[in-house]
This record gives sequence, C-alpha cells and structure tokens, in this order.
Amino acid sequence: MSRMRTPFKPKQPRRGRPPGGFTQHKRLMHMQSVLENHPEGLVLADLAGAMRVTTRSVRRYLHELDKATKLESVETRPGSALVWRIKPTERGRAVLLRRTQAYGFLAVRHAFDVMRGSALYDELDVATRQLLQLAHRPTHLGAGDVASDTHLENRFVFVPDPARAYAPKGAELDDLFRAVADLRVLSFLYDATSSPFPAARRVQEAETRRERVTLHPYAMIVYRGAVYGVGLEPATGNVRTFPLDRISDTAVSDVQRFVLPNDFDVDDFVHGEFGVAPPSPRARVLVEFDPSVAERVRAHRVHPTQRIATAPDGRVRLSMTVPLFESVVAWVLGFGDAARVLEPPDLRTAVLAKMRAALERYKA
Repeated sequence: MSRMRTPFKPKQPRRGRPPGGFTQHKRLMHMQSVLENHPEGLVLADLAGAMRVTTRSVRRYLHELDKATKLESVETRPGSALVWRIKPTERGRAVLLRRTQAYGFLAVRHAFDVMRGSALYDELDVATRQLLQLAHRPTHLGAGDVASDTHLENRFVFVPDPARAYAPKGAELDDLFRAVADLRVLSFLYDATSSPFPAARRVQEAETRRERVTLHPYAMIVYRGAVYGVGLEPATGNVRTFPLDRISDTAVSDVQRFVLPNDFDVDDFVHGEFGVAPPSPRARVLVEFDPSVAERVRAHRVHPTQRIATAPDGRVRLSMTVPLFESVVAWVLGFGDAARVLEPPDLRTAVLAKMRAALERYKA
C-alpha cells in the first residue's frame, strides 16, 4: 500500500523586517517605486501586500518616506478607506538631459563599481539603466547631439583605479552612506593602525588594535578604488579618517543626530597623490629628478601646491608643501635612483632607511 505524499508547498517569503543592514532604506526606496507606479494611490493593505510587510510597518515607512517625498492620504469617495499617494506636485520633477549629457554621466559609471554589493550601488545602477534607455531612445538628432545607435557608452569611458573588494562589506558601506546623508551618529569596530612616521620620525612596524568608535560622520570619500569615512570622534574631539576595509559591525543610531560644522571642507582631507588623511602640519618638500624622468614629473600633478623648475641640463626640481605621510616616502622611492630628496631632512632620512632595509633583504 503506497503512502500518499503531501503536495509540495513552496516556502512563502517571510513577512516583516528582513535580515541585513540598511533594510529601512531599501524598503523606503521600494515603497517610493510602488507609489510612483500607482499615482492614484493605494490603501494600506495593498501597500503591505506589495511590500510583503505588515500594515504596522507600512505606517512606519510612510512616516519616514514623507520626510523626503511629500505624501498625502485622501478619500477616493465618501466613507471609503484612505489611499496613500505621492502628492501630484511632487511627481513629474524630471531632469531634462540631452543625449550627449547622458553619455557624459555614463562615462563615469564605473567609478561606482567600488560600491557593488550594497543597496547604494543598486540605487545608482537604477539611474545608470535609465540613462542608458535615454541614450538609446530613437529621437530627432538635434544640433550638437549624438546618434542613438553608435553605443558611445562603450567607447567614451572613465577607467577608475582598481576597486577594493567591498562586496562582503555592503552593509557597512550602506550604513556609512546613510549616516553621512542623514547626519546620524555611527558606531563601528575599527582595526586601527598607527603610523609612526610623522610623530616618531623613524621606520618601524605598525601596531594594530581593535577599538569601538562612535563617530559623527561628516563625509564619505571614494579615492583610488577605496572608500573612506571622515568624521568627528566625540570621545577625543578629533576629526579622523577611516578606511572602510578596516570597519566592521556598524550601527546607525535612529535617535542621535549631529550638526555639520559650517567650516567643514572635505578638500582639506584629500592630499592629491598622497591619499586621504586629516589635515596635518606641513613641510616644504624639494626633490630633484634626473632628465630621464623629467617629462614624467612635469606631466603629472601630484599635489595642488607643487611647483616645478627645469635646469639647463634637463634636471627638474619639484617643490610642494605637504604633510610628511608614509605615502610621500613611497612616491619618492617609486622613481628609484632617478630621484634625490633635498628637503626636509626628516623625509631624506626616511627614504634612506627604506632603501637600506631593501638592500639588506637582498644581502640575505
């Protein structure tokens, strides 16, 4: 006698808040998309069904979404249930772009590949696909515009530096962006590495420690394929920079917010060729280069303060005023025996120490 088998029932998606970080932002973007596709509005039950959450959650998301996009609840007929919709005055605020302008934005789309794996990347990818649709839409070719069938987006491109592998850190990246965008307090675990070069002025191995950081995140910087957070650490009163790859276990406060200082300027934290770091005491750097690399030196602007002088025999001297980061040492060493540090003595000593250490490894 055969036993009757119970028909297979597919597992229903779990209702309510899903696991993972940045879920509220994803829900808000989803809700906005649903409401934009239903300009006539939806009742709470229909919204809950479309988003697969409870009506209680829908009310909470409506309250948050209303802060960014004005909503309204209206009666379609007397005594009927209220429908929620985006206010008509909020809809249709399109940005008019020419196809040439769309290709300009598409050219830099790979700059955001570093954010792949995050909800933020997904949102930017939606905009990228919309720009592609605009670029490929057949239309009358106006003066100064380009054709829609030449696939210029594959031939007019910005190639960024190789991006860090941030896919496993999608939640941390989303939390950092949300905290920066909404001026919310952020906390996280940080693998802190202390570099002794500017202070101790000697070369030694870095020390690593883990610490819990509470931060007022002022800005988020994408530099050479890496993401950095910049913000005030209230415990110390210092404004610091934090590479995302050393950040873990992030938490964005739902209640604590901060005020962005009027004098904050993110440019103060970007030091040209030498990376992202807080403003530090600067020194005048003077480096002399052989004629063999003179054209390379003249063609590359490593820092906004740089000045270049050329001697009759083809040698060039580059001067600039920068903090004495380890990256300045690495930059000088990148020219090998074609570069010689003239000033300051601390930089000259650090470069010599690195050269001697490298030589010792070859003697072994």
